[in-house]
Amino acid sequence: MAGRFHGAADLAARPRRRATASRRRRARRRRPRAPRRRGSRPCPRRRRAPPRTSPPGRPTARRPRAPPGSPPLQRYGNSGSSSSSYSSRRDAESCLLSAESERYFDGFQKQGKDAKPAQEPAAAKPSSQEAAAAVKPSTQEQQAQLAAVQEELVKAKEQLVEKEKERGKVLDELECAKRAADEANAKLQEALAARSKAAEDSATDNSGAGAVESEPASVGSPQSMEDELRTKLASMQSQQEADMAVLHSTVEQLEKARYELADAIDAKNAALNQVDDAMKTSEGNAEKIKLLNAEVTHLKGLLDSEIGGTSKGAVERIRKLEEENSGLRLELEKANVAEQRAVELEGVVEQLKVEVADVKKARARSEELLGKWKTKALELEVRLEEADQSNILKGESLESAMKELDAKITLLLEKESEIDALQDNIRSLEDVVAKQKGNIDSAEKEAVELRSEIEDLRLKLQAAEDDLNNDRITSSEVETLTEQKNNLTKELENCKAEVEKVKKAMEGQASALHEMSAQLREAQEKYLDKQEEIDRARAQVEELNVSLQNAKESYEVMLDEANYEKVCLKKSVERMQAEAKSASEEWQSKELSFVNSIKKSEEEINNARAQMDKTLDAVKDKESENAELLEKMKHLEAQIMEANKTSEEAKAETLQWKEKLLDKENELQNIKQENDDLQAKELVASDKIKELSSQLANSKDGAMNGSNKEQGNVKGDSEDDEPVMVVAKMWENSKITDDASSKEKGNDGESEVDLESNTGDSIVEGNGLHSRTASNGNVSPTKQQQQHKKKPLLKKFGGLLKKKTQP
Repeated sequence: MAGRFHGAADLAARPRRRATASRRRRARRRRPRAPRRRGSRPCPRRRRAPPRTSPPGRPTARRPRAPPGSPPLQRYGNSGSSSSSYSSRRDAESCLLSAESERYFDGFQKQGKDAKPAQEPAAAKPSSQEAAAAVKPSTQEQQAQLAAVQEELVKAKEQLVEKEKERGKVLDELECAKRAADEANAKLQEALAARSKAAEDSATDNSGAGAVESEPASVGSPQSMEDELRTKLASMQSQQEADMAVLHSTVEQLEKARYELADAIDAKNAALNQVDDAMKTSEGNAEKIKLLNAEVTHLKGLLDSEIGGTSKGAVERIRKLEEENSGLRLELEKANVAEQRAVELEGVVEQLKVEVADVKKARARSEELLGKWKTKALELEVRLEEADQSNILKGESLESAMKELDAKITLLLEKESEIDALQDNIRSLEDVVAKQKGNIDSAEKEAVELRSEIEDLRLKLQAAEDDLNNDRITSSEVETLTEQKNNLTKELENCKAEVEKVKKAMEGQASALHEMSAQLREAQEKYLDKQEEIDRARAQVEELNVSLQNAKESYEVMLDEANYEKVCLKKSVERMQAEAKSASEEWQSKELSFVNSIKKSEEEINNARAQMDKTLDAVKDKESENAELLEKMKHLEAQIMEANKTSEEAKAETLQWKEKLLDKENELQNIKQENDDLQAKELVASDKIKELSSQLANSKDGAMNGSNKEQGNVKGDSEDDEPVMVVAKMWENSKITDDASSKEKGNDGESEVDLESNTGDSIVEGNGLHSRTASNGNVSPTKQQQQHKKKPLLKKFGGLLKKKTQP
């Protein structure tokens, strides 16, 4: 019996081509009727979904990958990943198991007991070297891009360090310029104070300045200066408003850029979260793929003996899955690289933000310093203009004083000529006195009468002496004024030469105009008082002339009194000369002190002018540095825009990887669906195979009881147990999922029909072989007995199959 069954298995294993062709036809018929899940598509006919694009209004947000050491993600997007990861893993497992079970079931149908195990074709073992070779160019390009990005980051860091150094230098220079400006301002204030003191001294000394004539000019010049100052102030205000408008526009642009940066950072953070979720899901998928690969290798080792030439499709699918797995790994590596790049770009963006804030602060400080310097320069210009105007007014007052001095000198000359005439008269009177000594006796009587008149005349003479003393004082003053005139002419020439130099430095002294006008008014009042005194003196001189004319007539009589008066006049002249000398010495000392004060004020003004030039140069340097800082700010903004562009590109890449992952998940779901179908079929087939194996075992036991050979019984038992063991092993290996849907029951009839047809073919082939062997006539009697025993066994096997297939 064992020999007969062995021969039947050989006969069933020989014609494989016919069985494989019929199996392929049945598989083609069976594929369209396979149940599908809602929203899924069959894996072989699946088309690649088009890439999803973001709406035109919003930028595509990309999320960088998590770092290599980060924990696996638990979310994909914002939905829970526990169910999605489990379902994706289950789908992948079901796809692979369905493919392997289909291969196993087909091979089991066409293979007999003693059939040799079919070797797996060489194409079923995809080489990882080819995948690595295909991936090398992309990894090299990414490495080159990363190297370029790192070089750019290093350059940007170096530029930032240089900019920080330049900013420190600018701040130090601004502080130095501020100190110098403060020192110059203090010195200028001191010079202005000294100048005002000197002007007050000169105003007090020049009491007879012609302020009446210069008053309208002084009143007109301040008005013109005020108009000019108003126009300058209006122009400066307009320029300042324009500068403020420009500053406001720049500030608004910077705020817009800041808001855009904040939006980009938010989008980047969202993309980072999405990429983290994608990384977690991809890591879970990678682990699933590893498990599936291990299971596939295990199933390959178990099913190598039962897979035939028809397993090429499943092998190709496995190879595709392995290639996709390698591609996913490469994509994971790319995503990791992109994530690192995004993290680096984020750090660079933060550094650029800090630098932009520092540059804005430095710019605000420089603008404040520039505004302060501009105000100080304007104040200095106003002061210089005021000083220039005061100098002009002083020059005009000096000219008027010189004119008055000329008039006084002419008056003094006239008075000197009158004095000379009086001295001549005195000499003539002395001669007359000498002649009239003889007539003294006769005149004594008249003298007694005239004594009363003389006493009156003495009183008048005393008044005249007082007037003469006053005239002599005025003459001494005229002499001093002449000396002052000469000195003032020299000073005027020097002042005229220096006025042109001092104009620029004395523009800040306009505030002293009011004080000078008040001083001029006081000087005018003093001048009016002096003029009244001069008028009084002139009236007194006229009275003296009248009295002198009367005295000429009376001197002929009063010789003794004239001599006495002569002595008195000489003494008074000597006294007046001494007083004039002392007054001239005092005036010279005052003049020297005034000249020294003027020289000191000029030196201080020159120093202030030099310091002002230095401060103006420093301000110009700061303006140029501010312009450079603005250019650097623009360059930094351009770099920030480039960084935003790179971040957007990274986001687009992450979206592409995300879409690829979604496609892979869809494929895994389709494979899972097919695997579920195949598992259901496999369960039904395994149940039938168990029943058939039990029936075969029973039939073999009954057949072996009728035999007389123990060796044949032992061989038959061992050979009968082989298919049962194979079926049990295959059942244990293929039993992974216990869920079988009721929808696949409609496909059981087809599988039973396939088994029946296969058994029928084997029976027919066995009968044909028996007829061929019988026709040869060379068969031994033992073989004939075995063949006769095989016929009832095959008939029983076919009957059992028919009973099972019938409802």
